Amino acid sequence: MKKILKMVIILSFLLFLYCSICAISYAQNVSGDISNSVFRLHVIANSDSKEDQNLKLIVRDKLLEYMNLLCANCNSKQEAILLAKENKEHFQQIAEDTIKAQGYSYNVKINIGNFEFPTKNYGDISLPAGYYDALRVEIGDAKRTKLVVCNVPSTMLC
Repeated sequence: MKKILKMVIILSFLLFLYCSICAISYAQNVSGDISNSVFRLHVIANSDSKEDQNLKLIVRDKLLEYMNLLCANCNSKQEAILLAKENKEHFQQIAEDTIKAQGYSYNVKINIGNFEFPTKNYGDISLPAGYYDALRVEIGDAKRTKLVVCNVPSTMLC
């Protein structure tokens, strides 16, 4: 009887180990597939203050509006990145004009590259933590004590 119990415990442990390894492998593959297929927008506010966070959201919305028009006919992430690079100055101008229209005089820095993001949920879409190609917009000092990420909604995932 002890032999059977010992065997059941060992087999249970091995089954648990196997399932854990499979789950981790699956999660890494899914995460990698997502990061290879989306181009994200990351807007960083001047600070964590409520005013600066609200300004960030207004800038994000204006940039998304432009991005949606620009990428309406994109068929791939690479096309979206190329269009973003070709229109970097337009993104810069839109951000600066939006900030000025809201009564602020912050400078804007725009980069296109591969940046780290935390896990972010948007309704029924979840983007896992990891490195993603993105258009990063830094407003003012872009100082923050917490990571606040603005992403492209599901309609803009190229």
